[in-house]
Amino acid sequence: MLRRQKIILALLDSAAKPLSQTTFVKLVFLLKEETEVRDDATFYGFVPYHYGPFSFALYRELEALVRDSYVVKDDVGLRLDTAMTAETRRLVADLPGAARTAVDHVTSRYGSKAQNSLLRDVYARYPWFAAKTERKDLLPATLPPSPSAQPAVYTIGYEGNSIDSFFDRVLRAGVRGIADVRANPVSRKYGFARSSLSGIAQKLGINYRHYPELGIPSVHRAALNGFASYQRLLDRYERTMLPKQTVGVAALADLVQSEATTLLCVESDVRCCHRSRLADAVATVSGLPVKHLE
Repeated sequence: MLRRQKIILALLDSAAKPLSQTTFVKLVFLLKEETEVRDDATFYGFVPYHYGPFSFALYRELEALVRDSYVVKDDVGLRLDTAMTAETRRLVADLPGAARTAVDHVTSRYGSKAQNSLLRDVYARYPWFAAKTERKDLLPATLPPSPSAQPAVYTIGYEGNSIDSFFDRVLRAGVRGIADVRANPVSRKYGFARSSLSGIAQKLGINYRHYPELGIPSVHRAALNGFASYQRLLDRYERTMLPKQTVGVAALADLVQSEATTLLCVESDVRCCHRSRLADAVATVSGLPVKHLE
């Protein structure tokens, strides 16, 4: 079992009472923001959603723990399955002491708060994550302005990000559209295959479009083994593949001029990704500058 999943179990154990799903997610969020858990790069990311900070990956893994009978989810709330108490306690005991201390700190400080009080507190101290909440009655008097991206040809790579931290980056940049330029939009990493990526984008109010013709077919990537080999491939893409895609490049140029849109691919290092060359081609047609989102 993953460390972050053991922390979920530890949280439910430490709470010692059923938690609503909304309260549960906020407590996990506070673990990430206010304890040593923030240093765990594999822990859940969060994104602004209907009731404040939310994690699609957390919800997915919670469902797996329910399916595997570690957690019960019903009208009463979320709680540990008593039939698995011994196994759950064994898993929690495997956690480092600092992680267990962090869990106890959050549950002792926030676990007794009523849900509305907890939400009001989280919204006041982390207003960015309240941007999309449906609970307007709990918002502080002022919120930071919503970011708005200036016209440009944006690009982004999702390598090294969870689906939630990725979308948080997109929203913080003020981008409102994703142009997926992967030839094959598949991924073993949760959230980045086309169907799930487009579905989550829609829930967050981000437009998703796919341009497979502007990608590099996987057959050309088989021999990549270092920076120099990437550059040879990208040179070939720019010289022989891209000139055949004038229609697709023109469509992207129209899109980035009408809506703040980022070109999406895998690699975090834009120098090793074809989106760098594609962005330059789109910039030439659109007259807009290129901006690579970090």
